[in-house]
Amino acid sequence: MNFFEGLIAPDPPDPPDEPQPETEHRLAAYQPGADESLPPANWFVPAQLPQVTEIGAGPTARIMLTGWQVWPGSVTFRLRIFLRSIRQGRPTHPIHFGPGRPGTGALRFGLLLPDGRRITTLDGYPWPAPTEGPPRPTLRLHGGSGGGFHYQMELHLSQLPPEGPMQLVAEWPDHGVPETRTEIDATALRAAAAEAVAIWPETEPSPPEGKARYTGSCAILSSDPGETMAQGIVGPAGRRDNRAAAPPPNPDRDDWEAMGHEGWQDIELVRARLAQGADPLEELDSWSGETPLHHAAEHGAPEVVAELLRHVEDVDVAGREGCTPLWEAVCHGEREAAELLLAAGADAWSPQMGGRSPGRLALTTQLAPLFEALPNAVPLTPEERKAQEDADRRAEVFRDMHFEGRSIAFVAGIDEETAIRRLGADPAAAAVLDLDREPGPYGTGPHGFDPGDYELSGRFVGVTGVPGGCVLVQPTNYRLNTSDVLNALSPGTTAYGLYFNAKGGTFGEFSRDGHSELSEEIGLVFGGEPDLHWLYRFWQWDKPSGMWGAYEVAYASHMGGIRVTDRRAVEGPPRRWAEIPEGSELLG
Repeated sequence: MNFFEGLIAPDPPDPPDEPQPETEHRLAAYQPGADESLPPANWFVPAQLPQVTEIGAGPTARIMLTGWQVWPGSVTFRLRIFLRSIRQGRPTHPIHFGPGRPGTGALRFGLLLPDGRRITTLDGYPWPAPTEGPPRPTLRLHGGSGGGFHYQMELHLSQLPPEGPMQLVAEWPDHGVPETRTEIDATALRAAAAEAVAIWPETEPSPPEGKARYTGSCAILSSDPGETMAQGIVGPAGRRDNRAAAPPPNPDRDDWEAMGHEGWQDIELVRARLAQGADPLEELDSWSGETPLHHAAEHGAPEVVAELLRHVEDVDVAGREGCTPLWEAVCHGEREAAELLLAAGADAWSPQMGGRSPGRLALTTQLAPLFEALPNAVPLTPEERKAQEDADRRAEVFRDMHFEGRSIAFVAGIDEETAIRRLGADPAAAAVLDLDREPGPYGTGPHGFDPGDYELSGRFVGVTGVPGGCVLVQPTNYRLNTSDVLNALSPGTTAYGLYFNAKGGTFGEFSRDGHSELSEEIGLVFGGEPDLHWLYRFWQWDKPSGMWGAYEVAYASHMGGIRVTDRRAVEGPPRRWAEIPEGSELLG
């Protein structure tokens, strides 16, 4: 007999004619890393080390350490906070909630690690966060249970401390708790990490065919393959795609409408359209004048290029800008399309846009072997090849960087102090940051600012001196691309600022000796651009992986008169933060 016999009520029947898709929430596999900003409580039972110790006391409050929870890569301090009195009309919760920073009398904790590093609950994250080197450990106070006169809290250290003695420091001026230090054996905490029990040690299996998984800690799996997936869902092939599936192109049309990107990959579709009478020379875009052969050369299958060549007499049919299909194949790095077009007699050496020919462009790319031995080839001069190699080296410094929403300025011939003064700020108030010793609020210095406050953060400029000048950054603002700021920075020298607009477009501004000389959109070419736009590959659609934006930044540094060899000057965090005074004309 079952122990619960007679106590289990039957499940109610499903509502008629209202089938609901079955949904399953699946926990992703634990991903160990160098930092655990939150306890991995979904995957482990931590090692428990009990200890009851007073770590701070005042006339109206006592703070007790009641032990530790040790995870594979981090430590949680368990705290109990007892209050003797509560002031009416004032918040009583020990943790500060809401916008802004905690007040001067708020509860705070800190650790002096065995290796001498200081970490506190007042520290912020460096901004922008560094991408090189191990992450700095953080100390965060989390709410627990209780209320009124008694609270249970958790203090989480995101990394296991080094071996040796460390000090836990507590202070709570609002309740008269003075700075109190308690010594802790970090060696014992590190040793206990091996005792944490993994609940799901096996590797998370792949989702069933037709399902999907979420890349975070929780996945939603639907039994209905047609169900629309939420943002962030990754399909069985591992590609993120939140778009609704478009209907397949109709093969019975007698034109090239609704082909989509994929349509030019489908040889049977192209043949069907041609058989229905679609014009192989039709202008598909009134702005560019491109034909089906242009589109196929840009992103079509080689079979489609070959098929269209059978129906086109002029292999060098030109669009409105004078560009041929071979030009598009070179700009998009389509090797097989270029081979087919060359075999059909395409002209590689006649100038088409900006005085350039497709062959001359190709000689600076991986397509060069296709063109070097062609009749009438015009090889690059040693000076041209050297200049291109130098531009590529300048851009390589910025590979795999994120630029969206960021403005950057390069100013030649001035140091950090001069740049700060020209912004109207006080160099003495813009201390050089040492994020290991003095992280400061929000990681922006001892008297920092909140980067989440758009208006306030727009007044702060990161300044880093480099050989030959200064690099200035604003990670979420555009002001370093404005003429007022660049004119203030450029007396006696040159300055170039660019802004990666998150809504589209990359914009540059050049100033010389306090006067604006050039405003431009960069990253594309239309025919009348200066030589540097071509040198920095604004024409090239198939830039190597991770180089989006890198050539634009390299161009800007070139225009500003600086060669940047250390990406940290642009990537951040900067050496100093300068505050443009409120009411400054530079903020107009």
